[in-house]
Amino acid sequence: MSPQPPTLFPSSLISSTVQAQLPEGYLIRPLEITDYSKGFYDCLAGLTVVGKVSEQSFAQTFEQMRRCENVYHIVVIEELEQRRIVATGTLIVEQKFLRGCAKAGHIEDIVVHDSQRGKKFGIRLIDQLKHIGTMVGCYKLLLTCSESNEVFYNKSGFVRKDLHMAVYLNNDTTTTTSASAAPVAVPITAATATPSTSTSAPTVSSSSSSVAAVLGAATSSNSITDTTTTTTTSTPKARTVSIEALSASMESIMVK
Repeated sequence: MSPQPPTLFPSSLISSTVQAQLPEGYLIRPLEITDYSKGFYDCLAGLTVVGKVSEQSFAQTFEQMRRCENVYHIVVIEELEQRRIVATGTLIVEQKFLRGCAKAGHIEDIVVHDSQRGKKFGIRLIDQLKHIGTMVGCYKLLLTCSESNEVFYNKSGFVRKDLHMAVYLNNDTTTTTSASAAPVAVPITAATATPSTSTSAPTVSSSSSSVAAVLGAATSSNSITDTTTTTTTSTPKARTVSIEALSASMESIMVK
């Protein structure tokens, strides 16, 4: 008989009540180091982008988490016949100095494989993570979800609380603007201002017509030329308006 592979946290934290509520042929248990080859990442891919992770990187991260005792609790549901992971959820325990050095739990990454929907695996995962939170002494559990999933978590006893905010650091998927970046030329759509018989300002129906109302006319190039009379001569002179001036004019109109 082959030895039991290392688990992320003790199996004694698994609820027998939750296990009894699973369909036959499924097992809820801690994440094991061998789960990389059992479709763990295929399951996670149903939640968000997982990136390219080698088996070696998975094993190294697993061991790092495992050394942080009583912190990381990743639960999986395995379909035993197919030897594959079909659902997973995480509880991270935060040690605080507040409330007499209490603990708070953070639920993350709840996902059920598309092929296993309708079996209440999501509810079982939440029940199991709540059980772990109780066993390790958390005074509260927190999670973030979309509004479309709020009713689901309400059924498990969670209520809306405060406001969640986020900032993503050093993330290529987040669009940021660098102060040293060169300005990008934006194509301009030529438009003509609608004549108005009123003495008041013309009605602005779009950003392109707003530009025309301010500058008089626009060309299809990246600069705009209008005609104005100077105070020193009666001869009209051509004035080139840059993209930056155009942008400033648009901002002025939007503010008004």
